[in-house]
Amino acid sequence: MTLSLHRLLLAFATLIAAGFLAAGVRAQVTERPVTGFPHAVVYALPGDQPRPVVVILAGADGGDQGGRRFGPILAEMGYAAVSLPYYSPDWGQFGPPPQFPDLPGSFIDIRVDQIGDLRDALRGLDGVDVERFGLFGGSKGSEFALIAASRYDWIDAVVAYTPTDLVWEGWGLEMIEAEGTRSSFSFGGQALPFMPYRGFVDGLLAGPGVADLRAIHENGRADHPDREAAARIPVEAYPGALMLIAGERDAQWNSARQARNVVAARAAAGLPTEALIYPDAGHDLIGGDGDLREDPRSGGTPQANAEARLDAWPRVMAFLDRTLRPGST
Repeated sequence: MTLSLHRLLLAFATLIAAGFLAAGVRAQVTERPVTGFPHAVVYALPGDQPRPVVVILAGADGGDQGGRRFGPILAEMGYAAVSLPYYSPDWGQFGPPPQFPDLPGSFIDIRVDQIGDLRDALRGLDGVDVERFGLFGGSKGSEFALIAASRYDWIDAVVAYTPTDLVWEGWGLEMIEAEGTRSSFSFGGQALPFMPYRGFVDGLLAGPGVADLRAIHENGRADHPDREAAARIPVEAYPGALMLIAGERDAQWNSARQARNVVAARAAAGLPTEALIYPDAGHDLIGGDGDLREDPRSGGTPQANAEARLDAWPRVMAFLDRTLRPGST
């Protein structure tokens, strides 16, 4: 079965608009480090024209893979794209060595307020306009982004792929003996209230591809209804523009349910949210490619995931353009 002609043409038009196919030559993108942020990089086109900031926040895989993948793409589209590695998995003898040993190796008490410090560090850099500030996150990166947006009113736009409405329990080697005791995120030196999992350590010990991560999240939520109010991300405190992208068959967590909860909370406060929820898609939704990828961690079908990516990507780019560069199109 082939992807719909309409979506293929839409994706092709998006590539042309981004300049990827113009004369077969890609624009030259510069890369600059960010003082005080190890491994963070600003991707931008040459010149000192002030460009809106889009910070890329990776998910549970950590490192800078997401930044290296999307930084140049967003830069070519006219943004100062910032890759912000904030976590680099370290499972000791049970996994490969961490990409960045100087970053947190466990997903515990990750500092959300480093976004404020990052904005200060970017202020004054040539070609960077921190008065137009967006976040682009996926999975745990979307959790990070939504928490940050609920606390900083200067964030103008957030794109959250496969999002959550809650702060979740953290993980790492030290959690094997202390399941249910630590948060994924912190703010101002204080761990944020979180929703525990059920069976995370058992799933971890079962090995890759065995654990039902969606059930681990959903069962934890069912076990602790008394903790939901405290763990909920107060998305209604964020007055800016928000776009959510989710799949009903997400195998990592129930991002479709969680996205609907975010929409409802903001609607109750009179705030609009753009939500794209794809009924047959899973977790592998970021990007504008139509590759048919087999990934049991994602859920959904390769076909549905590819179609969702092709459908969502032009809408995401239009959303960023409209919210961070009004009047540019």
